[in-house]
Amino acid sequence: MQTRQASSFRFALILIAVVSSWSCAGETDEGATGTGGNGGMTSGAAGTSGAGGTTGAGGNVATGSAGTTGAAGSAGTTGGAGTTGTAGTTATGGTAGAASTAGTGAGGAAGRGGAGGTAGSAGRGGGSAGSAGAGATGTAGATAGRGGTTGAAGAAGTTGAAGIGGAPTLPPPTWTPNIRLNDDTGNGRQSEVALASGPNGLALAGWMDERSTRVCAFSFTTNGGQTWSKNVSIPNSTGMFVGDPAVAIDGAGTMYAVCQEYLDVGNTGNIRMMTSADKGATWSAVRTIGSAPDKPWAGGGVADGVVFVSWLGNPGGIKRSLDHGMTWGPTQSTGNIIHGTGITTSNTGLVHVPYNLDSNRNQLRYLRSKNNGDTWEATRDLVADMGVFCFSCNPRQHPIVGSAADPTGRIVAITWASRMPAGQADDDVWLLYSKDGGDTWTQPIRVNDNTSASRQFESWVAVDKYGRVHVAWTDYRDGGNNETWYARSADPTKGFEANMQITDGHGSGNTDFLGDYKGIAISGADVLVVWQDTRRDSGDIYFSRAIGAAGP
Repeated sequence: MQTRQASSFRFALILIAVVSSWSCAGETDEGATGTGGNGGMTSGAAGTSGAGGTTGAGGNVATGSAGTTGAAGSAGTTGGAGTTGTAGTTATGGTAGAASTAGTGAGGAAGRGGAGGTAGSAGRGGGSAGSAGAGATGTAGATAGRGGTTGAAGAAGTTGAAGIGGAPTLPPPTWTPNIRLNDDTGNGRQSEVALASGPNGLALAGWMDERSTRVCAFSFTTNGGQTWSKNVSIPNSTGMFVGDPAVAIDGAGTMYAVCQEYLDVGNTGNIRMMTSADKGATWSAVRTIGSAPDKPWAGGGVADGVVFVSWLGNPGGIKRSLDHGMTWGPTQSTGNIIHGTGITTSNTGLVHVPYNLDSNRNQLRYLRSKNNGDTWEATRDLVADMGVFCFSCNPRQHPIVGSAADPTGRIVAITWASRMPAGQADDDVWLLYSKDGGDTWTQPIRVNDNTSASRQFESWVAVDKYGRVHVAWTDYRDGGNNETWYARSADPTKGFEANMQITDGHGSGNTDFLGDYKGIAISGADVLVVWQDTRRDSGDIYFSRAIGAAGP
């Protein structure tokens, strides 16, 4: 991210006190200081408050650079008011006029926190001090901004208002030491990891595992990631091989482990599932729940036994079970999908299903239900062109879409990685954002804040109950090494906090395949992330959590 320039301030005849604190966005431009009026020959009436300065322009879309400083408040209009911005002078031969109240300084545009106006100064001839300027809300930078200061204090230590996009009550996240989830002792590659969280600290991770014969492997936690289980698996039964694991947890805590069994790659296959209703103590027999050529995905409903499964094909589809996957309702067609869907449920009945329609037309298409999947609305295209995808890169980047929402389903985020005109001519992480349950959406917002060209890809997203958005992705900014990075925002339209590295080590990024996405989920007040790591061999599944990063 480009370094932001602090707003410069000039002193008049008196000292202006400035108190600063941190917010969770780009640095702020402070509102201009309202000042006292000139002294009059006789006692004049107090001037009225100056009008608020105009809001500075938003930060640069691609870099999150700071906006310009807001203009100062205009002078008071009544009484013996002095000129704008100057202290009252000493009265000559008469009683000093009362100082005009301070103009309200508007916050300059910034990454997050708005600057409060400082107190107006007293007239030197004895006029009373101007009242404190009100802290105006700073306009956030349009994309990723680094942590900036909150509004400067008004008189008597009054704190300026925090920026809309900020989350000043939360410190920057701290990530726990990375741990390995796959428990094999050999060098078989583990890749393509997914993650789901559930009630009371329950979470389930799944990945493609090549420790001997390829299986879909899974590990779960019952205490929010403090400890993880031994791996369980869905093996190949009658097909060529298995892969593309998916995971879900419903509102009662039933875990769903899903795996694609390929019979003829790209043409036919089976969707296989096993479940656990007792926090992993026992698992059901593996059963086939449908057929599909490729890439199933799963999403757990709020109620006990509710689970959704989607798949690719021409057409692809999505269906729902109300009895833990034993029986399934009718299929809702999604059109020709060749790259995967997101499935996001909520406690209000909203279900969000975004996906890349196909590689030729390249739209970001969106399917929504308002009644928990009983019926579906007509599909909509949210983005006409999702950018250029690096199919032939090592590792590849496919147009796979991740999505998440707060528990109500009102705050929704969609992420993917591609090359777009507002980026750096390489893979960048993009985010689409809705505050009204999917009725309206932003334009794509760039999440990664690196200033030199390097690949950022394989992104996934989570949204906590306070509406904060959390994104994790593979990042090559460190000399092309394979690392996992993260960013958080209280409002992505106002920018993201400074990107930070989750991995406490790294491995080679020179490989043909790192999976196509990450796993990130909210568990209570914590953020959980899983990824494919190459520090030890060609691929392991690693985990870390940021304690309190999704808290109040």
